[in-house]
Amino acid sequence: MATSDNRRFNWRAFVSITAAVSFLGMCVTGVILFVVPPGRIANWTGWKIFGLTKHQWIGLHIWLSAVFMVAAIVHIYLNWRPLVSYLKNRASQSFAFRVEWVTAVLICGLITIGTLAEIRPFSSLLAWNEAIKHSWDDSGRRAPVPHAELLTLAELANQVDGVNLESVIENLKAKGVKVESPESVVGDLATAHNMTPHELYAIAVGGATAGRGHGGGRGSGMGGQGGTQEHSSGRGIGRMSLKQYCTESGLDLDAAMEKLRKAGLEPSEEKTLREIADTGGIHPSELRGLLE
Repeated sequence: MATSDNRRFNWRAFVSITAAVSFLGMCVTGVILFVVPPGRIANWTGWKIFGLTKHQWIGLHIWLSAVFMVAAIVHIYLNWRPLVSYLKNRASQSFAFRVEWVTAVLICGLITIGTLAEIRPFSSLLAWNEAIKHSWDDSGRRAPVPHAELLTLAELANQVDGVNLESVIENLKAKGVKVESPESVVGDLATAHNMTPHELYAIAVGGATAGRGHGGGRGSGMGGQGGTQEHSSGRGIGRMSLKQYCTESGLDLDAAMEKLRKAGLEPSEEKTLREIADTGGIHPSELRGLLE
């Protein structure tokens, strides 16, 4: 009889273990995604950690989250009575505002409000996340324009000063890279030849420094540039205060505030760039053009 019980599939145990394992995996992938670089960096340089790309980590996180969500719902269903008992008064057995669940709801509510309002310490964690992500940025390996891997060779040559389409194709063919058409996408071409878009671009321009991109972005090419040019290459700056931005970019704070006022905005040194941009109904990235 005992042997029969041991062989019976235990759904409660299965659901509990599935929830635990998927939760652990979700935590691991969540930590990885907390530190990954932005897509414009990860995709261009072929960034990997533990052999997996950013897109693979995102895929794992989404699926593990989905499995955990389903397991959690089933777990709640199987343990509905014990859960309901937590919401009841122990003496009267009727629903009551028990300290435990009210406290849990208040904590989650506080986190939600604090995060959306971008107040400390909630905003500090998000700012730290931004700082970690952008610490991967290397001016020497930066794309000539943001998300250049999504452009065709013809579009790339058109958007980057000093890059000639015919020369690009000749340079690639000389290194054994088969180019079927100027409409070949940079990222796809790099993948087909087992290299990163950055490596393909280096071959395409013959190892020379490309000019500053026009149209899609302002980042430098192979050589990179320092100062405000590096800072303005598309980094997420919305959560930075105007004072922080000016300090990092080497700009005069008072002069910056005057420029923004003349543009019809309402700046203050402690406001984030997103808050200042909102006063004029523009995107935070547009402030860079006004300030620099």
